[in-house]
Amino acid sequence: MAINAATKFASKTSDLLFTERKTQLVTNQDFDWDGVETVKIYTLSDPTIGNYDPSGGANRYGNPTEVEDTVQTFTLSRDRAWTKTIDKSNYQDTQMVRKPAKYLAQATRNVLVPEIDTYIIAAICTAAAVYNRDDIVADAATTAANAYTNFTDIVADIIDNNGPSEGLIALATPAYVAKLKQASLLDSSDLGLKDRKSGVVGMVDGVKIVKVPSSRFPASTDLVITHPMVTVAPEKLIDYTLHENPQGVSGQLLEYRHRYDAFVDVNKIYAVGVHKTA
Repeated sequence: MAINAATKFASKTSDLLFTERKTQLVTNQDFDWDGVETVKIYTLSDPTIGNYDPSGGANRYGNPTEVEDTVQTFTLSRDRAWTKTIDKSNYQDTQMVRKPAKYLAQATRNVLVPEIDTYIIAAICTAAAVYNRDDIVADAATTAANAYTNFTDIVADIIDNNGPSEGLIALATPAYVAKLKQASLLDSSDLGLKDRKSGVVGMVDGVKIVKVPSSRFPASTDLVITHPMVTVAPEKLIDYTLHENPQGVSGQLLEYRHRYDAFVDVNKIYAVGVHKTA
């Protein structure tokens, strides 16, 4: 007689591996989108300086001209959404593992978090390419021999272009971080608990380094050094609605909507440096 072994489904779910948001340290929320989808930012043009002329009559300081300006326009373009149902019979017959709040948390960390990180890093790299901020050092594979010098050369170029010497943050792939570690040049001795919880793994040349999954970087990119003042990343709407027994569904209907975007202030683009591997 055959022996039929019993099977059992566990009441707990097995979740996918995930990594938390990594770009919050390199963005800001400086502008207000309340009530609008577009924000325009004025930049006043600098004067041309010359010599004071004691013999210049009424124009001893030079010929006065009106203060001019330029305008950057930031319009929200990302309006993302998902929807799911949980039928009552499926809820009852699978040991009640389909819990809306838990599913929302899962969708956020597994789908929204990597998508937003990827979008923000791509926005920074796209702007950097326009202004040749990805050509500070030669495109080449990162090795233990060049990882540190490429890093410090990019930092030096940022400072030479009047970028900040403090507050810079580097987003680096695990492979790039590994090459820095091979050179024994990654310092984590001064990191506090807040830094570690934010994903900072160490410092090089006074720059905090955040290790980011390579899948969130554009192709052939393994390092982005920037400052939080460069990129504004508004999240205008985060809306989650749970409908009980809506028309046509015996159970629950989950709906989620998220409006966000990322805008690089081109006036601060020289505080960005990108390394490409090819």
